[in-house]
Formats: sequence, C-alpha cells, structure tokens
Amino acid sequence: MMGKQIRTLIVEDHREIARWLKAELAHFGWHCEIANTVELAKPMVRYRSYQVILLDIMLPDGDGIELCRQLRDFTNAAIIMVTAKDDLRDRVQALDDGADDYITKPFAIEELLARIRAVLRRTSGERGPMLEFQDLRLWPEERTVEQNGVPLSLSRREFQLLQVLMGNPNRALSRDQLLEKAWGYDFYGESNVVDVTVRRLREHLSSHGNVSINSIRGVGYVLRSAHE
Repeated sequence: MMGKQIRTLIVEDHREIARWLKAELAHFGWHCEIANTVELAKPMVRYRSYQVILLDIMLPDGDGIELCRQLRDFTNAAIIMVTAKDDLRDRVQALDDGADDYITKPFAIEELLARIRAVLRRTSGERGPMLEFQDLRLWPEERTVEQNGVPLSLSRREFQLLQVLMGNPNRALSRDQLLEKAWGYDFYGESNVVDVTVRRLREHLSSHGNVSINSIRGVGYVLRSAHE
C-alpha cells in the first residue's frame, strides 16, 4: 500500500508546515496537494479523489472538526487530524465526526507515516496484529483499542500501559516492571505515575465489562477477568 502513489490533501494554514509535509511525503512518491482554508478544501475533496486527508483543526475560516464531518458526506478517504490541540474533548469529537486518527504537533514524520499505514490497512480491511483479552481488543500498530466493539479514547501513556497489561494477562507486574515495559525508562521519584495511569484506565473501562485491573498488595497490578 505505502509503495504506491498515495493521493493526499494537506489542509493546513501554516504554510511552512504544509510545505514540509508535502516535501516529506514526496520522498515516498506521494502526490500531495495543499489547501490553506476550509473553502479551498471543500471543492477539492468533492471533485477530486484522495486516499488520505491530513486536516488541521484550527483553520482561518472555520473549524477542522466541522469540516471533517462535512467531508464525510462525499469522501471515504482516510482523514487524520493533524493539530496542536491535545484536548480530550477535541479528540473524541473529531473521531465521532468521522476522523480515522488524531496526531498532535509537534510529531516525527515516522509516527505520522505509521499512523497512515495503520489507517489505510484498517480502511482496506487489513488490520495488523491484535492483542485480545476477554472483551478487550488492542491493535498496537493502529494504536486503537475496543471494549465490546466500542472504541476507547486513551492517551498515549494509558494505551502503552494497557498494552503491557494485555500482553501479560493474569500475571502480577510490579510498578517498576510496568514503568520499564510501558515507557522504557524509570520515573525516578515518580513511581505514582503507574498508579495515576491505572486509575485513569479504570475510568475508561466499562463497569459492565469483563475485565478489571486489580491491585496486588505489595506487588503491583494484574489484568484479570472481572468475574474472578
């Protein structure tokens, strides 16, 4: 998929960022066009065929999330929000209104490409490796997770910790093990980051679901069936 020419529309009012994205993607043989406003983007999407749309939220003449919702009326292109806004409500709203993914600035081009690959696989019906435990399904390459088929909107840190727990179900892991496996380094003097992240994960998991994250006194945490 990524070896083929991908027709891409970059909807971005910051001209330097738009040119940078276009130049980076051109290295892979992609055909990229740029729209700096909502009014320019609408007819381009309506009358031209794109496989990927990179869409900023804050545009000079409108809201990118609202534009995403409108574009879904006449395109099946993969839409990835590319924005400096990292508010949970914006992420949820964008995904609810038709976006396939959401990446915040600044970002490495490698991460953007990985997300695009994952979205294109998903929209073409080709999903990558999956972790599954009870009613949870997690796709590491896509950075997506579902419970009973319902997507969960997790922060990067929450996703990484859940990935470790799902890779080690029914196994008690210490805080130090979770720190190292999830984030690859130690939070010296900040071991409570695991406790805080676990608490937030529990808030995301359905109270009627089949999984729970249990505290093991003097050890750490374990992912188990909620009915055990």
